[in-house]
Amino acid sequence: MNPKFSEQHLFKTLLFLYGTLVAIWIPGAFGAKGVDVSQRTYINAWKCLKSDGYKFAIIRCFQSSGHPDPNCPHTIYNAWDGGMDHVDIYFFPDPRAGNAAEQMDAMVSNLDKNNIKPRSKKPGTYGMLWLDIEGPQYWTSSKSENRNFFTELAKRAKHHGIAVGVYTSASQWGPIMGEWSGGSGYPLWYAHYDGSASFSDFKPFGGAEMNLTVSVKPHPKCNACGVKISWFTSSTLPNPALVILPLSL
Repeated sequence: MNPKFSEQHLFKTLLFLYGTLVAIWIPGAFGAKGVDVSQRTYINAWKCLKSDGYKFAIIRCFQSSGHPDPNCPHTIYNAWDGGMDHVDIYFFPDPRAGNAAEQMDAMVSNLDKNNIKPRSKKPGTYGMLWLDIEGPQYWTSSKSENRNFFTELAKRAKHHGIAVGVYTSASQWGPIMGEWSGGSGYPLWYAHYDGSASFSDFKPFGGAEMNLTVSVKPHPKCNACGVKISWFTSSTLPNPALVILPLSL
């Protein structure tokens, strides 16, 4: 979901370092390889990825065009049926259109029609919704309006009983939100594209305390199961205990 790549970029390998929050979903686990997808992905692809050691999926369920992703529901079912241990979803909003609550309602309605509920029984379920905060070109020029939109989006998700996290980085959050602590308390999916499996470059921003950090490592030349993905090496990972400490967004 890096703006340097297309929103349609199919797969990025993720390193998930589980703090207390995500340990609820995969007890005892502190690290797993996963992918995020923005197009329909079939059961055979998930099974192939599972055999290659991928355990975690994050699936796009709302598009920057302002509409629910029609491929989302079936891809959720396919991910579970393909052997994924955990499935989350992400939301790429359309801030310029406004109506944050209506956008969230539209996504929820699309999932409801397919009998998919948050934190319910497999396979009609998902764990967390990640709000994709990136690409200043998708947002308004008013940081105040952007903050209000984000606040309303997260509020509406909570109204539907959805656990919310934030996908962003300092280079994206600042131009969109400024020095604002409105992301405080949300888990952070922290993307940095330096090719190094390390958090040594992390610097607090936005004033938001985070429970979780996720490192995204693009490597577009790598392929798995016939699909372009990104990857990381785990040889330089920090001590997992660092993950449960409060971080800043």
